[in-house]
Amino acid sequence: MSSDNSGLQAKLQVLENLFRERLPSKIQEMEVALERFLINPQDQEALTSLHRALHTMAGSAGTFGFSEIGVDAREFEKKLKPILTGETWTKKERNAYAKELRAYFEDAILCAANKIIPTLLEESVENQKEDASSRLVYMVDDDNETTQSIKVQLEHFGYEVVLITQLKSLAVAIATRRPDIVVMEFGSPDGKMAGADEIARIKLHARLHIPTIFVSHASSFENRLQAVRAGGDGYFTKPVDIVALTERIDAVVGREEPKSYRILVIDDDVVTSEYYGAVLRNAGMSVRTLHDPARMLNTLTDFRPELILLDVYMPLCSGVELSKMIRQDNSYLDIPIVFLSSENDMAKQLEAVKAGADDFITKPIEAQFLVSSLATRAERYRSLRALIMRDGLTGLYNHTAIKEELAAEISIAGRNQTSLALAVLDLDFFKNVNDTYGHPVGDQVLRTLSRLLKQRLRRSDIVGRYGGEEFVIIFPGTTAKVAGKVLDQIRVAFNKIEQHAEQGEFSVSFSAGVADLEQTIDADELFDIADSALYRAKQGGRNRIALASP
Repeated sequence: MSSDNSGLQAKLQVLENLFRERLPSKIQEMEVALERFLINPQDQEALTSLHRALHTMAGSAGTFGFSEIGVDAREFEKKLKPILTGETWTKKERNAYAKELRAYFEDAILCAANKIIPTLLEESVENQKEDASSRLVYMVDDDNETTQSIKVQLEHFGYEVVLITQLKSLAVAIATRRPDIVVMEFGSPDGKMAGADEIARIKLHARLHIPTIFVSHASSFENRLQAVRAGGDGYFTKPVDIVALTERIDAVVGREEPKSYRILVIDDDVVTSEYYGAVLRNAGMSVRTLHDPARMLNTLTDFRPELILLDVYMPLCSGVELSKMIRQDNSYLDIPIVFLSSENDMAKQLEAVKAGADDFITKPIEAQFLVSSLATRAERYRSLRALIMRDGLTGLYNHTAIKEELAAEISIAGRNQTSLALAVLDLDFFKNVNDTYGHPVGDQVLRTLSRLLKQRLRRSDIVGRYGGEEFVIIFPGTTAKVAGKVLDQIRVAFNKIEQHAEQGEFSVSFSAGVADLEQTIDADELFDIADSALYRAKQGGRNRIALASP
């Protein structure tokens, strides 16, 4: 079992045990409400409290494997619901209901004390790599000069590259340390299709899916067909276009990685919400759980979720009311809202949808189905936002979006009393690149820089194309001095990357100016200060990083 899943299993066990431990106090809470209702049938507060507790039990009990407790709670909830809408019971009916409910309380505690909860998630035999910059690439080719050149170029993009010159050594290397991807010569001295045959043999016998990209001097239909049949994920002819190769590697490896969607879970039931949070985090998502609805607006601003998971019933206000509140703000009109509740009344579900919800999921739900459902909606939201907020060529934030991100991040830094740095980058002599090699090659240079920035920077750093050959980077929690050092390393790596054109290979440099909140907390002023530092870097000889004056 991987360390990640071991940690998840331990956390889930703690939550399950916590459910058992808290069950007596939950039942005691219901007993108090029940007694108040029996003494005074007009006590609406007691009636509402009892109904809400039964509703919560109906959802959370099933979640933790106590299906009997959950099903019975739902039946008691259904019986009680007409009283909330004005129906009255005789004293005899109230006493009969109370007798049945007390018996349920005793059975529930006994069940929780003796039941062994089944494992909810399968063990995983794979360790997930968290840092994309540590991706391991096996280069398999007996042409040492060619592979050495490709190795150096890939290392500039942050990959760890291991050269394997003999085809027979590949299986041993994979068994010793599994790579993220294999880039290999299609043939070898052992045969013109030996590389494809060997990777197919390894995949068959080891029963592993290893992403593979083939390279070859030939580009025949036969070769490409065999590469597909061997499970190849890409095919490049020599000399290899390094930028195109890195784009392909990122695309292939990216398919294997979980996407870190930002999910906000709002539920007053701490145990249940923490359980679902653990499940979603294990699927690679970034999760914030919120138990106090009054903190919702600040959390939306700070966390900026890509999906909100809401419960229907909460003490302070209902989920429907929260949904309406969210939809009143134009900034959050498009964020998916999904209700997760044990409410099975279709009228209530319809009311939730009319309030702005995108879906209604009924508890309990299998972990894999919850993950799949939320991931699908979050991905659609992310894709639609990308069409509006992203630059078509580089995939980075566009001019408008990066300005909005800067304003939001400065606001967050102010509330949290943290630092923030802003960098403005500009490619050196970029007009000469377009004039000499053509605009398609110029576009290739822009994509190269954008890819390098995304690979070398943290996930929390925000990168945008401000216009033309100018880029902007927001460094949350970072000073200008630290950001300048990081950018200088990227500057050196970028200048060493060989750009390909019909006229030959060439390299490009960039200059940058960096400022931070020590200069100003105004977004426009901060940009102007960083831009002035960029101007000094250009005047100072280009291919350098300049920090704004204190």
